[in-house]
Amino acid sequence: MSVSVSGSVSSIKNVTIATTGKGEPNWSYIPSAGKSNKSKAEFTSEIRELAKTAALSTNKTESEYISRQVLRLRAEYLSDVAPDRKMLYQQAKNAVKNQNNNPKCRGIGELTLLDFLEAADGRGSSLAEKRFALAGGGTLTCPILTTGGYGAVIECQGVKVLSNTGNGWTYEMTPAELAKKNEFYSIYWTEYRSVKNSLEAELSELPDYLEQKPFFDRKA
Repeated sequence: MSVSVSGSVSSIKNVTIATTGKGEPNWSYIPSAGKSNKSKAEFTSEIRELAKTAALSTNKTESEYISRQVLRLRAEYLSDVAPDRKMLYQQAKNAVKNQNNNPKCRGIGELTLLDFLEAADGRGSSLAEKRFALAGGGTLTCPILTTGGYGAVIECQGVKVLSNTGNGWTYEMTPAELAKKNEFYSIYWTEYRSVKNSLEAELSELPDYLEQKPFFDRKA
């Protein structure tokens, strides 16, 4: 599944890239603790409805829109077992910001973590040699990129829960999120296949005369 929205979003296996046009993580597609308070029944209903719409869709634009909606709903569905990525990101930003003597905004609004990393480049203090402990239980490292400057990798629960090494913000899923993701798609594909099978059954039951096109041609 690959879509583009205000930057880019793509899902490949267990890693997802989601970046806004301003260079921030796109939280619409990235699961983070406390993202939703829907019940299991509400989620199941929404997942099935999206699957049904996808199964019935014959329009590419509509299918791409549905794909984005699926990713949004998936992020919500995973949120009850997800790390607090938003908090970890803010803590990482503050850690690097303090390293830079708190540079001020440059007339473009709130600076991103990458803005602070860019400001640190060339200051003689190698961020690549440092490991920042974050209050939320994670750690931040800033690897040197082959293109120059620093990237950002936030690790928590043994995985890279949020990182940007030059190709946009990505996240890996924790074991709990992977299990929840499998649960999500089990509901989705079960409904999708059910709808597709029903359509095929309906087509196979059409009266034979509907295929007797010469008859209708003569009537016309």
